Amino acid sequence: MDYARTELIQASLDSDQEGSTISESGSCDAYDHHPRPSFADEHGLIELLEGEKAYDLIYRNCKSGLGDQCQLLSILRNGFRTLDSRAKLRSFQVFQEAVEMKHVGEEGGGSRVKYGWCAVTKTELKSVLEYGFSQPSNDGSYGRGLYLSPDNALLECVKESAAESEDGMRFLLLSRVILGKSEVVPRGSTQSCPSSPEFDSGVDDLASPKKYIVWSTHMNTHVLPEFLVCIKTPFNFNSKQNQNQSPRRLRSPWMPFPILIKALSKFLPPSQISIIHKHYRDQQNMRISRSELIQRVRRITGDKLLVHIIKTLGHKVQQR
Repeated sequence: MDYARTELIQASLDSDQEGSTISESGSCDAYDHHPRPSFADEHGLIELLEGEKAYDLIYRNCKSGLGDQCQLLSILRNGFRTLDSRAKLRSFQVFQEAVEMKHVGEEGGGSRVKYGWCAVTKTELKSVLEYGFSQPSNDGSYGRGLYLSPDNALLECVKESAAESEDGMRFLLLSRVILGKSEVVPRGSTQSCPSSPEFDSGVDDLASPKKYIVWSTHMNTHVLPEFLVCIKTPFNFNSKQNQNQSPRRLRSPWMPFPILIKALSKFLPPSQISIIHKHYRDQQNMRISRSELIQRVRRITGDKLLVHIIKTLGHKVQQR
């Protein structure tokens, strides 16, 4: 979904537009007790108003992802007003062109620029907008880098963030992300850069990602914060969301592992296929159980991709 009314370069040249002061009621300034300068001006942001294309798209996205359980306070756009922020904008455009050229002619190639959500604290917001990301606040379960939720998975981002205070205030950045060619990154990975030059980013699942993984080497060239959304969440929001989650069990038609591995090789890089082959040999030599083999393969592939392949090919295998 494209939230921008105009090209980013036009937004960056919009320096003569005055940053509007957000209303004192139900806004980011309601959280900031200093009326001058306004929250928007202090952070180089421009308030979006109801009726503007970008505002309406983001508002509908938030309502679709969060329902009525969260209060949306304000939506602001990055004004790219300082020299540093304009340099970051230009850098992003240069890398977007480079990734586009790198994958030209490839099936599904191109720079694949998507929108992604990530939460930031109020104290680090100005620094992120001005200079970029320094130390992403995540558990490192998918390697060293910045994790973003796809623009249709806002709830995932909110669940992994922490409220600023007891009133449930949260700051969510909606950024453009250069994904290029993505590779699957299994949980528990210690990866900190692409596994080979052909890849540009990581995902937890190729078929239906819930996480974009932008390596620490790329996070200030391949991610461009464009909008800020301020919301309030109810008390104990995170714990209630965790209680509502139940473990899923993978159920599918039976399929021989050699056929499954051959199908997976169309989606996964050779390095990960090699690991799966090793796990399969270990199981054949009775070093690990079949259930352990399945769990290891699931950690590498993610359930969505695995279910997609098994549903597509499983019934065909059974009919032979």
